[in-house]
Amino acid sequence: MITTEKKQLIRETLKTLAESHAATETLIEETISILSRILELGDNFPIPAADQAHRPTGSSDSDAPAVDRATLSVIWQGRTCFLGNTLLFWFLNRLIQSRNRYVSHVDLLDDVWGGQRQSATIRGVAKRLRDRLVESGMDDLAHSIDGTVSGYYGLMFV
Repeated sequence: MITTEKKQLIRETLKTLAESHAATETLIEETISILSRILELGDNFPIPAADQAHRPTGSSDSDAPAVDRATLSVIWQGRTCFLGNTLLFWFLNRLIQSRNRYVSHVDLLDDVWGGQRQSATIRGVAKRLRDRLVESGMDDLAHSIDGTVSGYYGLMFV
């Protein structure tokens, strides 16, 4: 015979299972989205060869920031800031690709988020990125991230 206590325990267990299933499903969907994005990027998201594993990519200017995809860091003026496989890294990577030019919110959302977010998301990521760069002693780089032109962001050194 199933007692009231056992029924309650079963209900709580089912609720916990349903919640963990939903969380796991969300993580799986996010992982699928990220991996699909990596496949779409093709050569724009290379897996570094062993001989290039720690060589940063970026502009040839010595004053330009560079991204190191092997360590998921930005390197600038002798400093390194680890960003990890985060939106902060991919957002900065996209801005570095168009240094001294503005990139529209539409292009940023397509290139960084795969078009699955709204423009307000960009502002939050830009703020967190600036904060992280300042924490790493890259104040000037943080201040070079310009979002003052409506609908655009740029990494402006001019």
